[in-house]
Amino acid sequence: MLRRVLPLLIWSAFVLGLPPAPRACTTFCVETDDGWIFGRNYDWDVEVGLVVVNKRGVAKRSFVEDDPASWVSRFGSVTFNQYGREMPLGGMNQAGLIVETMWLNEAVYPPADARGGLASLQWVQYQLDTAATVEEVLASDARIRIAESSSSPLHFLVSDAKGGCASVEFLDGEMVAHTRSGMPATCLTNSTYEESAAALGADRAPVEGSTREADRNGSLRRFLTAAREIAGFDAVGEDRVVARAFAVLDSVAVRRTQWRVVYDPGSERIYFRTRSHPQVRFLDAGGFDYACGTPALVLDLAGEEAGEVTDRFVPYTREENLRLIREAFGKTDFLADTPEEVLAFLAAYPDSLPCVN
Repeated sequence: MLRRVLPLLIWSAFVLGLPPAPRACTTFCVETDDGWIFGRNYDWDVEVGLVVVNKRGVAKRSFVEDDPASWVSRFGSVTFNQYGREMPLGGMNQAGLIVETMWLNEAVYPPADARGGLASLQWVQYQLDTAATVEEVLASDARIRIAESSSSPLHFLVSDAKGGCASVEFLDGEMVAHTRSGMPATCLTNSTYEESAAALGADRAPVEGSTREADRNGSLRRFLTAAREIAGFDAVGEDRVVARAFAVLDSVAVRRTQWRVVYDPGSERIYFRTRSHPQVRFLDAGGFDYACGTPALVLDLAGEEAGEVTDRFVPYTREENLRLIREAFGKTDFLADTPEEVLAFLAAYPDSLPCVN
């Protein structure tokens, strides 16, 4: 019985308990001499989180109630998780695909149909598990859907190792994607991409000139700032590129910026800073064993390490997952009253996903 009501309990909390002010996040991808660099600011009320190493060859089934999607992970990935393992806010897989989330009040997911359903954060894990390119992400819309009754309103920025970049939104029940050739700026905030691009066309001059009434939580101003900064992205060399990417994120940071993450798929490195630990840490995503049957690994974002942290990951446990979920839900105002049995089910969910040959 709990499995049937769990999606409604969890995700209706996200949907029906929407905060009064939109959450602010910013993402961008920019091409350098060595390939894409991808940056993300996570702007929220909660800082806690785990970096998770996810395995390939795992059979998965979503926990939405009607027509749940099923799949087997084709790639391993490294993800940033706050509301439990298997529900990432973003990450990068072995193929160099990167998917990141942002709040979008205008998001309207498709009604139930023959496609398998996923919660919105599970959609992120599905793409990292199965797709190598932006084209494969977009093609998945024929097979799977985000369940409208089981998800928070999000949109996504996606890039791949072949130079693809796209914004992915669900508006009026349909996927709406803007790919690199049709993107005047490869960045995204908390307005639809169409609205953001229109603001760029109207306000290319001083960013400070954007005073549109529809600029919720500075979304359009942040978009214009990010667009201007990546247009002038001229760093050379890995260290300077990473420093320049963090400078872009600093330029669009807000009071609630909790994490700054920079992905360098060419070097397979992920760099990050948090509010409490502003020193740069990085990991070598190519240094993990992604074979199913080896322990999943996690790193607590609250750790005080600096520099490379690849060897600081420890084996995942359900207890650590439950600790994270309790703290994150408890510190999120509209989720704080979630029943303990729901939190326990969510913590145990990854243990139900077996390896396959």
